[in-house]
Amino acid sequence: MDRLRTFGLAATGGVLVVATIVLVVGSQSGGDIGPPETAPRGLVLGLLVSVPAVIGFVGVRRRDPVLLIAAAGASLGAGLTLASIVTLPLVIPALLFVLAAVGGTAPARRATWIVAVAIAGLSLGALVGLVANAETQCWVAYPSDGGYVYRQVPEAETQQVMGGAGMPVAAGCGGGALTVRGVGLAAVLAIGSIALAFGAPKPRQVAAA
Repeated sequence: MDRLRTFGLAATGGVLVVATIVLVVGSQSGGDIGPPETAPRGLVLGLLVSVPAVIGFVGVRRRDPVLLIAAAGASLGAGLTLASIVTLPLVIPALLFVLAAVGGTAPARRATWIVAVAIAGLSLGALVGLVANAETQCWVAYPSDGGYVYRQVPEAETQQVMGGAGMPVAAGCGGGALTVRGVGLAAVLAIGSIALAFGAPKPRQVAAA
C-alpha cells in the first residue's frame, strides 16, 4: 500500500468535507431581520479551513513528508482555533496527514522544516487574525419600501422604544461580526501559506513505504 498517497488523500478529503460543512453552517442566517454581512461568514471560514487541504495535496503530489506535517499542523490549528463541534473533527485529518508523512522519508534540511513551520503558522495566523478582528455590532432597522434600512449604533440605542413615528422597528447586537480588516489580513496570510507550500524546497530523496 502506498501509505503516503492513501492517507494523504484521505486527510485532504476529510479537510474538504469539514470545510464544506463550515461553509453551509456559517451561511445560515440567524433570523429574518438583520443587517447584511460585511463578508459572507460561511464562505470566508470555509475557504480558510480548506487551506490545509491545499497544502496536503501539494505534499501528496510532491511526496513531501515535510509538507504533510505542515498540513497536519495547519489542520489541527484550525480545529482548535475555531473550537466548535463542526471543526474539532479536523483532528482526524491532522492525524492522517502525520500517518501519510510516515509513508515517505526525506532527509530534510533545517531550512525545509523552518519553511514547514512558517506554512502552518501562516495558515493558523489567518484564522487567528480573522477571529481577533471580529467585533460586536449593534444595529437598528427602519422600514422602507424596499424592506429595511439598517443603521449601526451604540448598544444603548438598541433599547429605545420600537415602532413609533420615525422610530426603528427592530434592533439587536451580534457578536463575532467579521470586519474588512480581519478578512483582508486572513486573506493575505492564507495566500502566503499556500504560496509558500508551492515554493517550498523539494525533498532530495523520497522512498515510499
